[in-house]
Amino acid sequence: MSALTSPTFKRLVQSLKFHKKTLTVAEQCCGGTINASIMANPGTSSVYLGGSVIYNTKRAKGLLLNDSKLHHDLIQSKSNETKEEYIQSKLHWTAKTAVAFCESLDTDFAIAEGGAAGPTFGPKGMNTGFAVIAIAGKDTVNGSVKVLKQKIVHSPTNDREGNMRMFADASAELLMEILDKDKNLSDSSCHSMNDVRHDIVLDRATHLRSEPDKLEALEREAKYIVVKKNEILLQSSNELALLSNDQIATIKNNTNKMTFLGRLSDEDKTPFFGIDLREVDHEDGFLQQMTECHFADTRTNAPLLSPLENSMALQMMAYANWQRRSRYCSLCGASLDLIHAGTAQKCTSCNTMSWPRQDPSMIASISSRCGKRILLARSKRHPPKMHTVLAGFVEAGETFEAAVARETWEETGIRIDEGSVKYVGSQPWPFPQSCMIAFSATADDSQELNIDRNELVDAKWFDREDVIAATKVEGSVMQHDVAKAALESYPHLSLLIPPKKVIARTLIDRWLQEN
Repeated sequence: MSALTSPTFKRLVQSLKFHKKTLTVAEQCCGGTINASIMANPGTSSVYLGGSVIYNTKRAKGLLLNDSKLHHDLIQSKSNETKEEYIQSKLHWTAKTAVAFCESLDTDFAIAEGGAAGPTFGPKGMNTGFAVIAIAGKDTVNGSVKVLKQKIVHSPTNDREGNMRMFADASAELLMEILDKDKNLSDSSCHSMNDVRHDIVLDRATHLRSEPDKLEALEREAKYIVVKKNEILLQSSNELALLSNDQIATIKNNTNKMTFLGRLSDEDKTPFFGIDLREVDHEDGFLQQMTECHFADTRTNAPLLSPLENSMALQMMAYANWQRRSRYCSLCGASLDLIHAGTAQKCTSCNTMSWPRQDPSMIASISSRCGKRILLARSKRHPPKMHTVLAGFVEAGETFEAAVARETWEETGIRIDEGSVKYVGSQPWPFPQSCMIAFSATADDSQELNIDRNELVDAKWFDREDVIAATKVEGSVMQHDVAKAALESYPHLSLLIPPKKVIARTLIDRWLQEN
């Protein structure tokens, strides 16, 4: 069974509550997933006014506000209707339904969803799922209701359960886009990065690093994130804890190193600093004040944060790891002083400057020539059944393409196809100081596997169906307790895969979508 809610819906409900906006829902092929995903979050009653699930279309008039026109448009069909005509009918119906529900229930927003989740489809040529999502809302000028956004979401599969979850999350993301971009809804005083528009990024403001007077002034209005060893401070809702200058007063000292991270790119330009908590004596007193906060492993929890929070968490962890590991000059051995707000170091003897470094590493999805299978491996640190793509460090004087071929051969005994390596993307991974450069490649899957047991516990070629089933599991499955709970809920799974927002999962999802 799919998770009742998801991180996307948690952020949506929080945002609706923060902006004091209300919502209603009319869904068809998602079968109640949207409504349930909203209701599963605490405090939903203040923003959610109820919804409707339209399944048996012939008897759905009562679920459609007793509106004869909405019901007629839902069940209207043509003989030999094409796939395109069927999708067009859903575009028309969801637009009308979203407006009607928003007007009838007098809400700020309404979601209407319609489509086909699978595996039974009507029109010829339609073998995979799709959904049309429409968001209606009140015009902020005259109060009239209109369609604000509409989107067609296509699935690469006909997996009904997986598609219902995918389409539901897409509806939440579409409404979040509206909330994020509406300037009338913005409020810079919020303490959650989930309430910040998605188009806002962190400007590193490098010109301020060498201006201590300006930085000191910024500290009073700044937000602070706190790390300790390989952990980061989170709120009880598992969002990044953003603390005020007063809240970090007891740990703001010379032992606990502070780093200027940058400023938001919005009009308010909120500054952000990070603090590496090294002085254990002050930790208990500090945490007693932070009753709703806790430290959690950054490696497994950062991917579950919003994109901006994830970026800042990895940025601060990279600086903290570098500052801890690089304490002496590589030329003369003298001690180093942190300068430029924690982003550079200077030798106390020979004045040599040094900056953080990232070790280049390759990470690659190796698929069969036919595209139907992918090679995934499990290392010793992974939970049972947790498989991911291959990765390794790039050696001195080695190209990335050569590193992909070498690591694949050394760890699994598989020779990749010459010239098949293609660049996909990159992601900083400061554990301790890597930058993962992602590639895809192909290989003959009839080759015999020869697994390096010093590096891997297992490596296998997995079929599409097995990997698609694994995508249904959400959460930080890189953690052993989370993985154990997932396998208890899904005992039939042949593997687990990394969560979304890490480059390994991006490679796997890209393979699924392309094939």
